[in-house]
Amino acid sequence: MEKVFARWSFEPALESAQQYRQLLAVKLAEQSIPQQIIENFQLAISELIVNLCRYPLTKAKNASVQLLVNEHYLSLELYDDGASFRNFSQYINSKQPMSAAESGMGLKLIDSLFDELFYVPGCYRDDGLNLMACKYYFADRVQNKAKSILLVDDDQVYQAVLTAYLQDDYQLYQAGSVSRGYELLLRHQPDLVICDINMPGGGGGYLFDLLQHVPAVACTAFIYLSGCADKQLISEALSRPIDAFVEKPVQRQQLIQLIEKTIERQSYLSQQMHKELFARATLGLQPQLPRKIGAFDCALRHCIPQEGGGDFVLLHQSQLLMADLMGHGLQAKTYVYALAGYLRGLCSLLSQQQLAPCKLLDLLSNGFADDPVLCETLATIAVINFSAKQLNIASAGHPEPLLISSEAIQSVAVQGPLLGLSQAGYREQKVQLAIGQRLLLYSDGFLDAGEEMSPEMLNKLQYSAQLPLQQAADYLMQSVYDRELLRDDCTLVLLQLDPNFAG
Repeated sequence: MEKVFARWSFEPALESAQQYRQLLAVKLAEQSIPQQIIENFQLAISELIVNLCRYPLTKAKNASVQLLVNEHYLSLELYDDGASFRNFSQYINSKQPMSAAESGMGLKLIDSLFDELFYVPGCYRDDGLNLMACKYYFADRVQNKAKSILLVDDDQVYQAVLTAYLQDDYQLYQAGSVSRGYELLLRHQPDLVICDINMPGGGGGYLFDLLQHVPAVACTAFIYLSGCADKQLISEALSRPIDAFVEKPVQRQQLIQLIEKTIERQSYLSQQMHKELFARATLGLQPQLPRKIGAFDCALRHCIPQEGGGDFVLLHQSQLLMADLMGHGLQAKTYVYALAGYLRGLCSLLSQQQLAPCKLLDLLSNGFADDPVLCETLATIAVINFSAKQLNIASAGHPEPLLISSEAIQSVAVQGPLLGLSQAGYREQKVQLAIGQRLLLYSDGFLDAGEEMSPEMLNKLQYSAQLPLQQAADYLMQSVYDRELLRDDCTLVLLQLDPNFAG
């Protein structure tokens, strides 16, 4: 049974961060929590309170912190009435440590210290409060973590019966109403919901409808449990695509068999859907470029080692855009897939006006700041205009291009803030390639923007300058495949001046 053992309400202020660090340390010490874990929770509460004071567009006027514990985990929950944080999942899952750190919110650091970190915006909650929570699972429970079930039933006697049936095999959460069940469902995201059909204030059908609007829990396995004799009510509830229906009373073995079958089936369906959607999203994000763009020969290479993120390129007439949209998991991948199409359309429209690269990025940055879809997105973009024998380049957080020759490797000093984060404007860099020089454009899956280039990589880049263009692209991409851990999508574009156009 989950127990709240500390709760504080306050008006967020920077000076309150230190106060609650100390209060939290005292309460956790009373629970015999190891010192290192206490320090992790202290860091988390400090960062989260500072975030409330500095970053939301609408500052929170009221906030509360509570500490909860049960036999499986220890949890810190922060509630606030301010504006919802933007880009939460993208910052958490970004493979670019520099861009994630630029937010100043410390979310990636907090995520690395806990077994779970999740965020529920107030728009999904009845009380309108945002919820940020971090969980630490006790070591002896992590390896054999049981499947979790949410029991929703206003009959306390039958709630006790179900608990007795299941508590030895599953991690249980219990609610006596739909509103409480919905709250627990958002907080704990269980593997299965077992809900009575008929309860005051709404029953199983109402709860099922609520969770369909929240992406993180929309596919949760769902079983109706009821002793209701109203055939019309049962028929109306069963019109929804639930997983199973069982009548009260139910025998323990019958219920456990049904639960195992339902969870197994839901897992199988999720895996199949995962594979299909991932394949479609991956295909839709596959970059393509011709081997010649104006006066330049071109080689493109691309690999997708895992779900998450999405590199794409767009060529319209003499303008090339190379973008890296960040995210993780199937939900992020399909989101990036949809967003890439949206962004392609927007960029195509803007590029038809033959805007200078810096002007195009200015317009895109304004869109990322104001558009309800784009403002929730982290992306790096490089824009290259091909003008006769010259390249004009502007960048929004994208890794600096490299000038490659057999004698030297030089970075092209073209930098700019991530889209939507600054109105300072972008600067353009002109590059004139000489015969024997190549320009390498790449996403952070090849070399992270905050990562120093190793001597080994420098040698590979210089050696590649001796190879024909397409062979050089293969050689550089092989260095990505040779890594023990492929972290992110990787896209390489190599450009060189066509000797027939040199003069």
